[in-house]
Amino acid sequence: MDKLHLLLKYSRLFDVLQIALRWTSLFEKILIRSGIDAVYFTSTSKRYLLLNKLPFIIAIFDGCHRDAPEFEEVRSFGEFERREALFGFASIKSALVIANAPELIDLLCRRYGMERDRAICIPLSPSTYVSRSAPDEAADAAVLKKYGIEPGYLFYPAQFWPHKNHAALLAALALLQKQGSSERLVLCGSDRGFIDKIRAMIADYGLTDKVSIIGFVESSELAALYRGALALVMPTYFGPTNIPPLEAWTLGTPVIYPEAFKAQAGDAALLFDYDDPHSLAEAIVSVRSAETRERLRKAGYDRLQHFASEIEAGRRQLAFHLERLKNRLVLTRR
Repeated sequence: MDKLHLLLKYSRLFDVLQIALRWTSLFEKILIRSGIDAVYFTSTSKRYLLLNKLPFIIAIFDGCHRDAPEFEEVRSFGEFERREALFGFASIKSALVIANAPELIDLLCRRYGMERDRAICIPLSPSTYVSRSAPDEAADAAVLKKYGIEPGYLFYPAQFWPHKNHAALLAALALLQKQGSSERLVLCGSDRGFIDKIRAMIADYGLTDKVSIIGFVESSELAALYRGALALVMPTYFGPTNIPPLEAWTLGTPVIYPEAFKAQAGDAALLFDYDDPHSLAEAIVSVRSAETRERLRKAGYDRLQHFASEIEAGRRQLAFHLERLKNRLVLTRR
């Protein structure tokens, strides 16, 4: 019934009917019976559409369907409209919005009329599989041996979507190969229907022996793959923030990142134009410098410290807002 409810929620006529009948979803009934006062969705869950009585807090991580609607994964078969409904209603109806970047808060205010004082910025953190991983040469070597790769490669952990922009990375490698530079690339991630095109591009560029596609990897293996890399190269079109740069900085791995997301990277990455393979090729050449890698390693550590202070400030703000919400709910119950 809740799935049907969610499907019908995209119809304004259903909203009118629900209001007239004062229909409460099964999901919300269960929460109310359990004594729940408010719901905190840790992602942009569509289940908030099932709530009519309970206030909620929601996390919104990006607005990429508006930033780059040319990609079919955020446009086709109602996906754009679904995201508009989710993000639009969530940003103005929720008691509080948790976002991961000030730029995203600005976008939500401009696009949907969100009240700025109802938003909190808490930056993303690297996964615990990476941040809590202790160096272990033997274990790292075993992971690399498992996938048949040697240290010193470029690393891009990303699912195979068009917006991940593997195409620009392959084009950059092809340019470098013509210049006599032999770069190796390791790609990991699950297929989202685009991997065959990536394989075809690899063959067309003559990079078959230079690119390893190792598929989906266990989270426990990620740290070893970062440590074995010359650099993380992330040409994605979607931002304004991403987790892989944080993970690379945690382990001292240099980062090559789009200049469009400089607000996240600061001076802790070599920046390039994600629409220009020549720009990316130049960044890859630059990261070969030991001096550059050391500078990026130190800058990455400083960047993590900066975000740690922002996370702490965001958590204090969240505690304040939760206390305020609790007080208001007490008044409501009276």
